[in-house]
Formats: sequence, C-alpha cells, structure tokens
Amino acid sequence: MDAKKLTADVVIAGGSLVGALTGVMLARQRPDWQILVCEPRLEGPPNDKRIIALAAASAARLQRLGVLGELTDATPIRHIHISDKGYLGATEIHAEQEQVDALGYVVSAAELVNRFYLACQQLDNVTWLAGESVEQLHHETDKVQVETVSGAVIDTQLVIGADGQNSKIRSLCRLPWQVEDYQQIGCISTVKLDRDLQGWAYERFTEFGPMALLPMANQQASLVWTFNPEQAETAKQWSSAEFLTRCQRAFGYRAGRLTARSEPVFYPLQLKKALRSTYHRTVIIGNASHALHPIAGQGFNLGLRDVECLVQELSAALDPGTFAVLDAYQQSRTRDYDAIINLTDGLVRGFSNTNRLMVVPRNLALMTLQHCAPLRSRFARLTMGMKS
Repeated sequence: MDAKKLTADVVIAGGSLVGALTGVMLARQRPDWQILVCEPRLEGPPNDKRIIALAAASAARLQRLGVLGELTDATPIRHIHISDKGYLGATEIHAEQEQVDALGYVVSAAELVNRFYLACQQLDNVTWLAGESVEQLHHETDKVQVETVSGAVIDTQLVIGADGQNSKIRSLCRLPWQVEDYQQIGCISTVKLDRDLQGWAYERFTEFGPMALLPMANQQASLVWTFNPEQAETAKQWSSAEFLTRCQRAFGYRAGRLTARSEPVFYPLQLKKALRSTYHRTVIIGNASHALHPIAGQGFNLGLRDVECLVQELSAALDPGTFAVLDAYQQSRTRDYDAIINLTDGLVRGFSNTNRLMVVPRNLALMTLQHCAPLRSRFARLTMGMKS
C-alpha cells in the first residue's frame, strides 16, 4: 500500500487486542466492506506483555469466532478464593457449582493478539497498515478524512479508535475523559511457587488494596500487588528475596511458598472513562473509552463486549458512520459499563481501608456470599460476563 490516497469503509486506529479483534469480527460480518487497520508497530502485532484474565463468556465468544482455538499457555480458573486480610470474611466460587468448565482462563495477551493479527491477514477485506498511526481527522458530512503519520490520506465513512488509554482519536475528537485516581500503585510480576495452584485463583484484600494470584502453567502465577504511593517507592528498591518475603507475609501461605519472581512493573491505578464514546462518524472502544482497576480482571472482557456490540450495530448498516448507528451503540453499552464500573470501583473503595464502618459490612458481605448460593451465583455470573 504505497499510494498516498486511500479509501475504506472503516478505519481502525490501533492493532492491539481490541483493534485487531474488531478487524476480524467486522470483516467477517461485513465482507462487502473494506477495512484498514492503522498500527504504529512496523512488524507484526503489538508486543503486549500483559497477562489477561479471560472471563468464561469471553472465551466462549472467541471460540465461536474461531480465533481462540487451543491456546498453548491458557490456564483454566476453576476455583476463586476471596478473603479480607486479618478478618474472617471469605468466600469461594467454583466452576462446578456454576455448571461451567471454567470460571475463566489466564492467557498471554501476546498470544491472543497474535491470533487476531493472523486472522486479519487471512481476510481479503482487511488491510493492515504497519508503521502507521492517525495524526489528523477532518470530519465532513458524509465521510472522515484521515491523515496518517506517513502522510497518507484515507477517506472513510467511520473511524474506530481502539488506540488505548492515550487515545489520539479521543484527543482529536475532544471527547471528555474523566479520571479518578485511587492513590494506589499496582505492581505486576510473574511468581514461581513450590506447588501448582491447580486452577485456584486468589483475591485478597489488604488495607492498601487488593492482591491477586492467577494460576499459570509450570507452578507459576500472575501476581497483582497493590501499594500506596509511599510503599511503592520503597518496594521498587527491594531485592528479589525481600520482595518475595514481604509478599509472602502479606498474602499468607494458602497458595503455597513463593520461590522466585520476574522483574516487577509498577503503574498507577486509576478509573478512567470517556463521558461519551462517539463523535461525528467516530467511535472509541476498549481502553480508549474506559480503563479499569485490575481488581476482578474485567478490562479486556469489557472491551471485547464493546467490539461485539459495535459489530452487531454495524451488521445491517448501509452507512457505518451515521448518527443513528453510533448512538444506538452508545446507548446499548451504558448498562454494561455501569454494572462493571460500579462493581470494580465498589470493591476497591470498600476493601482498601481499615475504617471500622467498612470492615464489618464488607466481611458480612463476603460471608453472605459464601452461605447464599443465589447471591454467590449472581456475583460469579457478573464476573464471568454472563447475563444473570
């Protein structure tokens, strides 16, 4: 694609998980449309180092699409243990009780995005523009003119911004972006254990925020550990041995003994959301529209439902960029956003403190979940991305 003047029915900005998946799903649903994916990385899909907690419903969606297959490093989550450090409140959720094979799967984001990328390459109506990013948008009545970093100009009826938290599309459209800082720093690392977790995932609430262990192959687990800002600065200086000792002390021995870790990565934990996700012939999805606290692992799963819902709205559209189509998408996502954002935000705020006014109710809530099967099932189905 050396030509500087291009045309497409739809332009997708960003070729990571959500962007590449949108390309696959939309191209298969609308073989009559030409779709361009603008991805800044020159070679192949983005190098995404995250570990994803793929909800059961999300896995089923990807299986139906035919892009999931047998993930070589996927580990099923069959049990979840939730506890409040220093208190009696705890609950367990089991796949067998919810009548599913697994509550979710722990997968490598890199492997997922590579599968989506390869699927895009096999579709005649998808063009992957490597080394390209969107620099300018010029909105006209019946089209958007997209200017890329290389100087190419693309005329399109719809621009989909799937370009992450620092979305250029959101910025160009001046869509308002609300940020709530939890005053927490997340630390992610892969840890080695002295035994296999056997499908158990652990969520443990501490006075500074949640800790989580997600099962992986070869006696490994994905660790998410929350600090306050002052603690985080200290933790960055810990040796590997001190890190493991302090993590063991905070988490306990329920999952076994920690024996090794990868180099940890620290990042601020915030709730970010666009107050509106649509503009004239433009829509933002995934992390460009919402970025959540990692508690309950809902981020990519919410983005996947963005893709599914948008593709459904576009499936019968004569013109993909009309107000009616994009407004229908916006309205259809409101309930899901509210439910998941309220869940994650409520868990963070309710469990990240030692206020006695919060300690008793939250522990009662955990004990109620443990002993009330209908409530526990409703909570489980929400985290699995299933309708109640």
